[in-house]
Amino acid sequence: MRALKVAPKPVQCRSTSHRLLDGRTVELSELDAREQAFFRDLQKMSRQGVSYFEVYRAATGPGSPALQGRNRIDRHIVESSLYLVARDIATRVGIKQGLILAPEYEKVRASAPTDSSMISASQAADLIGISRAAVYKAIEKGALKSIRLGNVTVLDRAAAVAYRNGRR
Repeated sequence: MRALKVAPKPVQCRSTSHRLLDGRTVELSELDAREQAFFRDLQKMSRQGVSYFEVYRAATGPGSPALQGRNRIDRHIVESSLYLVARDIATRVGIKQGLILAPEYEKVRASAPTDSSMISASQAADLIGISRAAVYKAIEKGALKSIRLGNVTVLDRAAAVAYRNGRR
């Protein structure tokens, strides 16, 4: 019995364009197979709830196809379709996870302290030595005070330090 040879199908993006958070549309039809696979991998990471920091590193960090083999980001890369889309996907993950202020809440940025007295839930988790979920549980119980700035929860750094010291 002879095995059938099947020619590989050309890789194609499901969509031919991507709408960025700022409203611009980026054409994806010129991406090669490797770049399309990279784009799909980032989308998959986003759907699976992978940490923003991991998605951002994959999207724009060392070895990322978006850097086109370079180790620095320059104007050419920043303006490339692949980099724009990769950064946009990572930013959307950060917004979804409450780590980046969503564009529609930009007006509340002015009311946020600028003296580093406030930290994100992820930073508080690292500082205290607990998970981000545990930080949110402590907030719900009233053990940690937080404020909501748009879609982002921030905590007082001093309160997080006191909470950490109280756990020891």
